[in-house]
Amino acid sequence: MTFSLSPQLEKLFSGPIVGRELSELSKDIIRLSDFYINRQGARTPWTEAHVLRAYCAYFLPLNVARLKSVFKEVRRFIKPELISEVWDFGSGIGATHWSLEEEEWLPPKELICVEIDREAIRLHQQLAQKFPARWSPEWNRQARPKPGALGVFSFSFIEMHSHLPNLNEFSHLLFIEPSFRDTGRTLMEWRQRLIDAGYAALAPCTHSQTCPLLKHSSRDWCHARIHFQGSKTWSQLEALLPMKNKTLTFSYLLMSRDAKGPDWRGAIRVIGDTLYEKGKVRQMICRGTEREFFSWLKRDGEPPAIPNGALIRDPGHCEVKGNEVRPYGILRWE
Repeated sequence: MTFSLSPQLEKLFSGPIVGRELSELSKDIIRLSDFYINRQGARTPWTEAHVLRAYCAYFLPLNVARLKSVFKEVRRFIKPELISEVWDFGSGIGATHWSLEEEEWLPPKELICVEIDREAIRLHQQLAQKFPARWSPEWNRQARPKPGALGVFSFSFIEMHSHLPNLNEFSHLLFIEPSFRDTGRTLMEWRQRLIDAGYAALAPCTHSQTCPLLKHSSRDWCHARIHFQGSKTWSQLEALLPMKNKTLTFSYLLMSRDAKGPDWRGAIRVIGDTLYEKGKVRQMICRGTEREFFSWLKRDGEPPAIPNGALIRDPGHCEVKGNEVRPYGILRWE
């Protein structure tokens, strides 16, 4: 599935870059990208003049697109009436807030932004003043979460290990992290801790059993891939950059105490990209404790183009050979 931003958000994010030449803006973006690469885990230096321009022009649209894709999973598994409020940890300048503005299925709730950087809070508030927001965030509230609270950690959870909130106070938890092996596998380990604490894994998992990638591999990690369609200006800007983000990868995890996702238990989640090998095509899937792949022999014709992240309720007749599942019927996915 392809994700993009609404014209309203594109206009908001373009505000800080109006009048900036794209060639100069591309230098700002490369500079901030180098910072993220070389100082992983460091706080974004919001007080530096180039940072807001670079972030709004390039990184914020990408982060909002990732969030929109995982909120699609939240919508699938958690009814809106089960969510009483949203807590956004490491909120920065509001990527979670701006994504929620796009989620018409979820009526505005209390939004509590937890952010230690005062400049980030100021910039978030500055953007909010220019936007007809449905949601009204407040910052660093000291009260405890209400029953039904959703805790969101967007590119902040791994960094916060030394000072995490009490996760058990939240009814629902959503984590999004970069698609790196170490962070992905750390998130998979936390999945088991949360299951032991009484949570059900909802997405990308269709089960709350042992993670097959932790059980059968020391290298694999679970990650998603989505397609991103940027604005015309965004595309022109990316043409000047060494990095390309037509597709976005990330690791994520949705857990809940109150929603169990019974309709999807035992379904198949496609968790891998298409792998073209000698004589066959494979795609990693997850439905339980075994590390499995859909597999199609090339002699049988062109395999279906199943997007990473797709859910399949019933694969129909399949032949299982080792860790390969060979479907013989027409696959339908959601």
